Amino acid sequence: MLVATLIVLNIPVYLFIAWLVFDTKEGVADTFFETIVAILKAIFIPRIVRVLMGDDDDGAWGIFPIATFFIACGVVVYGEYCLVMKYLL
Repeated sequence: MLVATLIVLNIPVYLFIAWLVFDTKEGVADTFFETIVAILKAIFIPRIVRVLMGDDDDGAWGIFPIATFFIACGVVVYGEYCLVMKYLL
């Protein structure tokens, strides 16, 4: 129950991490919504389809930013869980 609560309460943190990981100085998104759309495109649309549509980012590192995003989100939840268990419960 605590982990589910932390996951929901950390949505703004996930958006901030996504903004840090996926935005570059060349193509900075104006809003978090644009960042979310970019993440969803990178995850769910295969690279070959993005290339054929002309929507592929030439400077993309492939799966590395996506893996970094998920690992960072997991580390945030795990760290907060450990802190709550140690100091509050």
